[in-house]
Amino acid sequence: MKKIVNYLCEPRLRINSISWKIGNKKILDDISFSLFPGEVLCLLGDSGCGKTSLLRIISGLDKQDSGEIHINEETISSINLNIPPESRPVSLIFQDYALFPHLTVYQNVAYGLKDLNKRQKKFKINKILSDLGLIQYSEKYPHELSGGEQQRVALARATAPEPIILLMDEPFSGLDRSLREYIREETISVLRNSESAVILVTHDPEEAMLMGDRIALMKDGKIIQIGSNDELIFQPVNDYTVSTFSNVNTYNTRVQSNKVKTPLGEFEASDIEDGNEVKVLIRDQAFDLTSPSKKNCYIVKQIDFTGEKTRIQLTPRDSGDIIKITVSGVSSVKINDNIGLTVDERFVHIF
Repeated sequence: MKKIVNYLCEPRLRINSISWKIGNKKILDDISFSLFPGEVLCLLGDSGCGKTSLLRIISGLDKQDSGEIHINEETISSINLNIPPESRPVSLIFQDYALFPHLTVYQNVAYGLKDLNKRQKKFKINKILSDLGLIQYSEKYPHELSGGEQQRVALARATAPEPIILLMDEPFSGLDRSLREYIREETISVLRNSESAVILVTHDPEEAMLMGDRIALMKDGKIIQIGSNDELIFQPVNDYTVSTFSNVNTYNTRVQSNKVKTPLGEFEASDIEDGNEVKVLIRDQAFDLTSPSKKNCYIVKQIDFTGEKTRIQLTPRDSGDIIKITVSGVSSVKINDNIGLTVDERFVHIF
């Protein structure tokens, strides 16, 4: 269950107009957003879009060319100011975990606890290790642990100092699917119980949907859209947002009489001037199967069951257009069946 985040309070982190380039290549372009106490914000985007670069700048490992970074409304980085990484209340979990190979699990977690006496430190470390199911590995070294165990140690080390900001750079990408889901759920539980504000980098839309209170979708160094799951699914700002979260059927057409015509029927386009050329995107989950009729008949050409969903390719009876739909579970339809379709217009987007 996702935590209720208070977006009316002061932000933990505020990013204002961050830009950065290497040579002539712009890596980050005018990035701005706020992150609130207890919030998990997922940075989502393809490799090379600037996600990791943004984490490095927030943590202080790199410095932006322009813009400001504020933590609890105190400036920690600007053109004329740059607080060093070790003085920022920020923890960073790298993709490869970056554990100290010469230190035991206990020593790795203890590394960031500088202001506690020996007794306090021991109590805190043992509690964190116990909460994460690691207490039996406290005297082991990183090379003696599995990938999932190393990931949990990295999480323990990062959260032990109770950072104001926790940055996570694709921490689950090196795990196989079943272990990834288990560790991800465990990590969510730990994060929800902390007051840290979290930025999680991922290239997996499903992971972003599961973990994020909000998602910041990035492309070519820019944030395309930031919002909740519902906002990105039902209020996308462009076709890139739509296609990121689902397969789509795309049609180029023209608005006529406040409508657009597609192989799947006509749809309202009352807010677009007649005569304008538009792109119509219909998500593959927009469909329900129904009985065929003379004006609503499609022929099944291909069926692929993926274990949780069934993907079906169809063609209208009177044309060669390919239509792709996805339905939950196992479908009873067969190749060459005639079926009808109904379309949920919440999943129809016109740009």
